[in-house]
Amino acid sequence: MNNIIMRSVLNIEPNNLILRSKLKGDIRYNFLKNLKGNYNVKDTKYYDLLNSLDTFKLKNVYRFLYLRIYKINQKTSCEISYLKRKDRKISGEELNEYLNNYINQDEKDSILKTIIIMNGIQLYFFPNIN
Repeated sequence: MNNIIMRSVLNIEPNNLILRSKLKGDIRYNFLKNLKGNYNVKDTKYYDLLNSLDTFKLKNVYRFLYLRIYKINQKTSCEISYLKRKDRKISGEELNEYLNNYINQDEKDSILKTIIIMNGIQLYFFPNIN
């Protein structure tokens, strides 16, 4: 049942994500680890997408996620906590740490935040998703 619910809220089913370029990094991301126990989601696809970017572009991904959460809060009555603003280059390890801290800061909202982050990453890489 949980697997069906998770798929229905994502733009692209995680197993259908396609990596369009070679891996450039080998960061061991784990910010989606809370999905392992309860949901059957292939988190490695998201990590591979991030590892396919040059390191200097990780700031752009983080900024995209930051702005997306800001816009969600502006357009809905839901109060989702914000990502902390970062205006400098960040490494893959820092990105992982920031997203882990964001997702896990409040356990009751962790699945919602995880879905927002997953959809945000999908939209960053595949902006023409309907």
